[in-house]
Amino acid sequence: MSSILKVDTIQNTGGTTGLTIDSNGRLGVSNPIIFYGRKNDVSSYTTVGTIVWNVSMVDTASAYNTSTGLFTCPKAGHYEIQWMYLHRYSGYLRTTAQKNGSHVYGSGSATIIYNNNTDADQQTCFGTAIVNCAVGDTLSIRFEDKSSSADIYFGSNSHNGFTVKFLG
Repeated sequence: MSSILKVDTIQNTGGTTGLTIDSNGRLGVSNPIIFYGRKNDVSSYTTVGTIVWNVSMVDTASAYNTSTGLFTCPKAGHYEIQWMYLHRYSGYLRTTAQKNGSHVYGSGSATIIYNNNTDADQQTCFGTAIVNCAVGDTLSIRFEDKSSSADIYFGSNSHNGFTVKFLG
């Protein structure tokens, strides 16, 4: 037996809207969990450790700390992480996603991004991961290591970014 439920809005018992459906059938979430940030406070970055994206462009859940570089998950479920940066000069760079201070995939030099620049060119690097998290877990990006004169450019342009989205 099939049935049709005709609604435009689904609400919590407290009266807050949780979901909308427009006339074309598109779903809308009233309070998504999204973070997008950038780093613009240093031109040549070579510091091993958590990258602190110091500019919060969008943070719908106030979940990112611009002092520590940690995104604290406000809800349990799957999160999509993306990051990008400009790799400059000769040498390799390794960066990776971390959950609670540990590599999401691999360990040590087994990182999500390994890029070897064999000349003085500049290359844009992208990384992505989907991570299952509990409430209170932290997500971050770690600069693992580098060789030669390689660095990441985190100047005042838009050659970098860090995004976290709750998928459900």
